[in-house]
Amino acid sequence: MALPLFEKALKIDRDHPVARLGLPRALASLGRMDEAAAHLKEAIERRIAMIETFTPELVASRAAYGNPSEVPVFVVGMPRSGTTLTEQICASHPDVHGAGELSKLRRIANGIGLADRSIANLSESIATITPDLAKTLAEEHLAHLRERGPHALRIVDKMPHNFEMIGLIGILFPNARIIHCRHDAIDNCISCFVLQFNEAHSYSADLETLGLYYREYDRLMRHWNEVLPGRIFENRYETLIENQEKQSRRLIDYLGLPWDDACLRFFERGGSVNTYSNWQVRQPIYKSSVKRWKNYESEIQPLIESLGDLAEV
Repeated sequence: MALPLFEKALKIDRDHPVARLGLPRALASLGRMDEAAAHLKEAIERRIAMIETFTPELVASRAAYGNPSEVPVFVVGMPRSGTTLTEQICASHPDVHGAGELSKLRRIANGIGLADRSIANLSESIATITPDLAKTLAEEHLAHLRERGPHALRIVDKMPHNFEMIGLIGILFPNARIIHCRHDAIDNCISCFVLQFNEAHSYSADLETLGLYYREYDRLMRHWNEVLPGRIFENRYETLIENQEKQSRRLIDYLGLPWDDACLRFFERGGSVNTYSNWQVRQPIYKSSVKRWKNYESEIQPLIESLGDLAEV
């Protein structure tokens, strides 16, 4: 899959957007197809296990186990879907603290065995979540957040891949806010493809594999919306770009907070941003990244085909 794309990239003009952005990515991806395929296989198995285990009935039956705090806010989505921008807008509010990408929830999941992709073992792990354990884990996570924002009414954990952990969030924090960031599927995937992600994102090394991975992510998010109906706020990047103030007001309203004009000036906010979006969130909203993929549509057909009906062409 990667080699034909690499060969095609070599034949196009070096100033073409794919050559300028995609060729380094394609070069880096050579020899990683087995790794990418294995990552995709594992992702599919995990999605199936999550969907079959975290049913609406199971999460609802255990919601009373957790902590009723409204402090936690989880911003999730594919990498490069606008999660950093969303956190910056929210954290510009005086009552909100942006804690960045925290690994705490993943460590909790690993500790109780939720990292195992076996459906049988996943069910066994869920069975170990007693009321006492759920309260302990929730209080531990809340204390972790409080260390970062002692007085904040809302604390944002912006770890994109926590989209896999929404079932666990529903059990530990039944009143937590969950913001799901969405971006045009093709633009989102292209943005992932051209960046040098680490091994944990090996699925992004190949266009076809990346499209299939995106479909699995979409399938899981549709499941979580059934598990927690009306609980997950979808923040679409294109909607935010089209009307920044209207969508920002909706975000803050979802957090249960009064509006503050500082949220429109998110780019003035201090603090470090340790993601690939550091440069973008230091300036006002711009529209150049919307439908950027149309500049090189002919070169990304493997991605468009693997996305299927998720590709808005």
